[in-house]
Amino acid sequence: MHPQAQRSLFDSFVALSESGSQVILCTHSSGLIDVERYKSIYIATKDDELNGTKVKQCTEDLFEGDSKKDFNLSYWINPDRGELFFASKVVLLEGATEKTVFPLLAKELDIFRYEYTLIDCGSKDNIPLYVKLMNKFSIPYVAVYDRDHQAHKGVDAIASADRSTQKIVDEIDNNLGSSVVLENDIEEELGLPNGGSSKPYVALSHITAEGFSVTPQMAQKIREVYDAEA
Repeated sequence: MHPQAQRSLFDSFVALSESGSQVILCTHSSGLIDVERYKSIYIATKDDELNGTKVKQCTEDLFEGDSKKDFNLSYWINPDRGELFFASKVVLLEGATEKTVFPLLAKELDIFRYEYTLIDCGSKDNIPLYVKLMNKFSIPYVAVYDRDHQAHKGVDAIASADRSTQKIVDEIDNNLGSSVVLENDIEEELGLPNGGSSKPYVALSHITAEGFSVTPQMAQKIREVYDAEA
C-alpha cells in the first residue's frame, strides 16, 4: 500500500479498537506506527535460537503535562519518527539542519549506514523526551546536541544552555546510549555565517560547494555518530 493509504488504514484500525474491538497488527512499515500510542507498540526480536523471541514494550506513562504536549507536537516536525522502532540505532538531533547535513557528510566519509534512523527532535529540550522512549524500548541511540556557549551569549543564556544539556546527560542510559556535542552549534562546526533563513538549504549548499572540506573535528564527530559499536 502507498503511504497515504497506510495512514488511512491505520486511522481505521484506531477507530475500530476504540469502538471495543481488539486489533493486532504485525508490520514492518513506519506508516502503520504512531509514536504517541507507544503503549500499544511491541517490538519482537529474535537474535538467536537459544534465547528465542524477546518482546519489548512500555506500559508506563513517560510524559506528563508540558512534556507530553512537547513530545506530541514534535510529531508535526518529524512525522516519520515511527521509523525509529525499526532502526538498529537512532540518532537524536536538535533540528532539520543536522538531519540534512549528517547523512551527506557520512556518505562523503564512506561511513553512512542505512539501518540507522535520524530523528529531528525539534529542539534541544525535546531530546530527553526521546531518550526516555529509547531507554524503555532498549533501542540503541546517540544524542547529538549543541554546547551553546557562543561568544555572543551572556551568562544567563549559557547557564540556561547548560541546564538543557544536563537534562540530556541525566536521561542517557550508558548501556544503550551516548552523546556527541557540537561546539558550539552546527553552524560553527561547518563554518557557516551566523543568522539567515532556510538553514538546512544554506548548510547543504555550503557543504556541497566547490572547495568545502570538513574539518577533522567535525569528521570525528560524524564517525562517532555512525560508529556501529557505539
